[in-house]
Amino acid sequence: MPKNASPPGEGQALLLVDDHEDNLFALEHALMPLGRPVLRATSGEQALKTVLREPVAAVVMDVAMPHIDGLQTLSYLHRLDQTRDLPVLLVTGTSRDNRIARLAFELGAAGILLKPLDPWALCCHVRTLADLHTRACAPAVP
Repeated sequence: MPKNASPPGEGQALLLVDDHEDNLFALEHALMPLGRPVLRATSGEQALKTVLREPVAAVVMDVAMPHIDGLQTLSYLHRLDQTRDLPVLLVTGTSRDNRIARLAFELGAAGILLKPLDPWALCCHVRTLADLHTRACAPAVP
């Protein structure tokens, strides 16, 4: 790879989904060291539209949102062929709710983290998920 070339898929964005702007800002700031573009959505509906329009490597999404919550959005994402394999990391402020964790697992969440988030742990999770997804979706080189 040439010295100034980007690794394949590096341009694929991270999608951050939360209905609170301050949480989106905090997530974006925490994930800056990854160097990937960041997209924001303030609702499940907006997240669904975004992943169908933009190249996304991973989603970090709050569970508790009005209208379509994070679990419902995850369910919709995994029903669509084009987003079925998109890794979704859920974030919740609900302390140790086993029902939410079990449902997240059943719906295919890539993981679930409890608030307050450790920024470095978040970066580790998101970098791994995004890199794996990017590699899995990269076209085969002859």
